[in-house]
Order: sequence, then structure tokens, then C-alpha cells
Amino acid sequence: MPKPLSRFLNFLRSQKFYRLVLIVFVLEALWIAISAAYPQAFDENFHFGLIKLYSHYYLPFLSHQPPHADAFGAVARDPSYLYHYLMSFPYRLIELFAKSQMVQVIILRLINVALFSWGLILFRKVMQKVGSSKALINLILMLFILIPVVPQLAAQVNYDNLLFPLTALMILFAFKLTDAIRTRAASLIDLCLFIGLGLLTSLVKYAFLPIFAAMLLFLAVLAFRTNRHHLKAFLSQLGHSWQAARTHVKLLTTVLIVLALGMFAQRDLVNLVSYHAIEPDCAKVLSVKECLNYAPWAYNYKNHADLIASGKPISFTSVLTYPFQWLYWMWYRLFFAVNGPNTHFSNYPPLPLPSAAALILFIAGVAALVKWWRKLFHNNLRLLLIFVIAATYSVVLMGQGFYTYHYTRVLENMNGRYLIPILLLAAVIFGQALSLALFKANRRKVVLAAVALLFFLEGGGVITFIARSNPSWDVNNKAIVKVNNAARKVVKKVIVHGRSSYTTHLWFFN
Repeated sequence: MPKPLSRFLNFLRSQKFYRLVLIVFVLEALWIAISAAYPQAFDENFHFGLIKLYSHYYLPFLSHQPPHADAFGAVARDPSYLYHYLMSFPYRLIELFAKSQMVQVIILRLINVALFSWGLILFRKVMQKVGSSKALINLILMLFILIPVVPQLAAQVNYDNLLFPLTALMILFAFKLTDAIRTRAASLIDLCLFIGLGLLTSLVKYAFLPIFAAMLLFLAVLAFRTNRHHLKAFLSQLGHSWQAARTHVKLLTTVLIVLALGMFAQRDLVNLVSYHAIEPDCAKVLSVKECLNYAPWAYNYKNHADLIASGKPISFTSVLTYPFQWLYWMWYRLFFAVNGPNTHFSNYPPLPLPSAAALILFIAGVAALVKWWRKLFHNNLRLLLIFVIAATYSVVLMGQGFYTYHYTRVLENMNGRYLIPILLLAAVIFGQALSLALFKANRRKVVLAAVALLFFLEGGGVITFIARSNPSWDVNNKAIVKVNNAARKVVKKVIVHGRSSYTTHLWFFN
């Protein structure tokens, strides 16, 4: 291998490169957190509003709809509330010395940046435990933080920023249980802790439930296959593991599982019994008049009413084309740019080079996975587990989007940020598949990594935010506007912009 490629590979696999990833991410997220006008596009006003609402309660158990809360939907029955409740405590402290709403929001944004950074560290451990090389892990992390939506999400008040690290933590816990089951050393304490943490994570965002269900099903199948001939001995061993644990450990575990089960039952199970859905329709809890104050519900309600009034048949004729539309929009909305309220959240298409590079890598990764899947997952249960998680979550997410599309005939629920909890899992699977496809072609691997990195650097991450923005995106602060304007001038000279709007068939959004 030529010396320049060898040096690049050594740098790519080094601890210095990993530190660079974290530094770049924190800097780009801080840039957006400090300079972006409130509220940002990903429902920041919704999340901040709920945080303020929960700051008036010591416990999260709401017996009825709080006053003046209709803009947030059926709050008392919302199954995704734990983030807002937990964040209400730092907000209570912040409110004591910071009366400016913008200052309050920025401080909360900084907490969210820290949460997402913790998630990056945990997901690195996940990738290490599935056997990925240091170079592949560092490259994936760098490309991930250069996806424009990633730093923009991390830099705002949003429950996804807590879901991200907790998902990684749950996967690491699932790995521990997988290894214990294979070696017939499973611990009932660990299993209870896993279930308790999983239930609490689902209360951060109920979209975690498919991930949790996939983990539990995988572990149950593994336990059965490993111990099907001596199931009694396996159950006995679980009992002995509980008896062998120290008293304070058993006490703390019992408190956690009872608390988690109680909180989960209070929202999710009561919702299932009373409304036959984990997240009940707003109009089943409140009146239609009250629900019309909740913008997402009102939007779907109006579109459904218009669809009925049009007399058009409601059918599933689009079931074959919908997955391709879904994939397109997920890709588009991972790389697009979106303004704040000053232009009614205007959207701008992705910069050409990073978005094209991502599309090529995805297609190549899928092709490599199809060809090498047997060898890829052979005797690697951890990699198989994250594949099951990513596939289950993606199918459920797509199905939920199609259900809404069937109801409204409007393409929605196709936001790229919804993929962030499983994006690194998919990336490491595709990365290892491509590595198998390029077996014994180390030079090609390094060249491919270098080209991908160069393409992503040509406009990825915060650069998309800067390149597509104008002063209407910025907070009302002369110094910040001046710095961002200077950055826009520099970026304009060094990256390939493409157009800010397109009329070709490729860009369906326009």
C-alpha cells in the first residue's frame, strides 16, 4: 500500500481520529445550539412547552388534562413523557436565574448536546463489541456526525437526544445477556434490570417499544434454543442467581422493576385497556374541539375530512410503491436543510456531494449484505441482534407511516431523524458487508473511505446548516448574525452548493 494511504489508514484507526470526531461533533452542535432561532423545526416548541408544563408537578402522574395544555394533545395519556419530566428539573433551576426564554432554551440545548455526545460514546462501544475494526468504527462515526440532521437534532430540545444514548445502553445490556445465555450463566438480577430500563426507555419515546420487543424476542429464542433440552436447569440457575445476590442488590432491583412496571402500566397499559392503543387518538381522550388546538392532530383530521369529502376511494393500491417513497424521503430528510419559524420552516434540498455519497454507500451496502449475509452473521450473534433490531424498527416505522398515509393520503411521518436510533447499527452492518466484499483489497478499502470522507466534508454536518441559511435562521443577536454571515461567505467559496431549489423529477419535494 502506498505511504499516503498507509498514513491515512493509521490516522483513521487512531485514538486521535476518534477524539477529532467528538470535537467536530460538539463544535458543530454548539454552533447550531447557540445561533439557531427558537423554535427549531423538529418540534422544539412542543418539547420545551411540555418541559415547562411538567415543571409545575413533582410527580409525572397526571390524572387529567392540565389547564391550557390542549396545544400538546392529550398530555395525561401521552406515553412519551419521561424526557419532559426529567428535563423539567434542570429547567426549574435554570428558571431561577435566567428569565430570558432564549437563554433558558440555549442552556437546555447544551444539555441535549451532552446527552447525544454520551450516545456517540456508547454506540462506539456497541460497534466495538460486534467486532468492527477501529478504522471502520471511526469512519462510521465521522460520516454519521456529518449527516446534516444529526447535529441539528442534537442541538435542540428534543426527546430523541435522550433516547439515543439509552438505546445504545440497552443494546450493550442485551449483548451482556446474550453472552450469559450462551454460557448458561444468565442472571435474574441482570434480566430484571434490563426489563426495568427497557420499560423506562419506552416512556422517553414509545417508538422504542419495537426495539425493546425485538431484543426480548431475540433473547427468548436464544434462551430456548440454548437450553431447550434442560429448561428446568436453566430456570433453576436463574433462581440461584437471585438467591446468591446481595440483599441491597435485590432490594434495589426490586424497587427499579416495581417502579418501571408501575410507570409503564400507568400510561401504556391503561391506554391499551381504556383506548385500545398505546398512543390513543387525541379525540378518544379529549373532545374534537380541544384536539383541534393540537396542530399535528388537526392537520391529519382536516386532510382525512378532505379525503372523505372528495369521494376518492381509500385503498391500499400504493402498498408496492410506498416503500420506495419512504426510502427516498428518509434519505432526503437526513440531508436537507430546514429553517425555523421566521420563514414557516422552509425546506431546502440537500447539498449534492454528501447526499450523493450517502446514497451510493447505501446501495453498495445493501448489495454487499445480500451477497455476504451468511458469512457476515455466521457465529456473530451480536451482529445478528443489531440487524434484528434495525430491521424490526424500520419495518414498524414504515408501517406506521403507511397507516397515516392511508388515513390522510399525505406523505408524512417520513422524517430522517426518526432513523437516528438505528442508523449507526445499519451503518456498521453495511460497513462490515462491504469489508467482506473487498476482502484482500485493502487499498480499495482505504481509497473508498477517503473518497466517502471527502464527499461528506463537502457540505455535511453544520456546513449544510450554514450554506443553506440566511440571517432569518439566526437568533436576534447582532454578533451571532455577523459571525454566521461571515461563515456563509467562506462556505460559499469552498463547497459545491448546487441549487437551493430544483425542478427535476429527482427532487420530488419541489
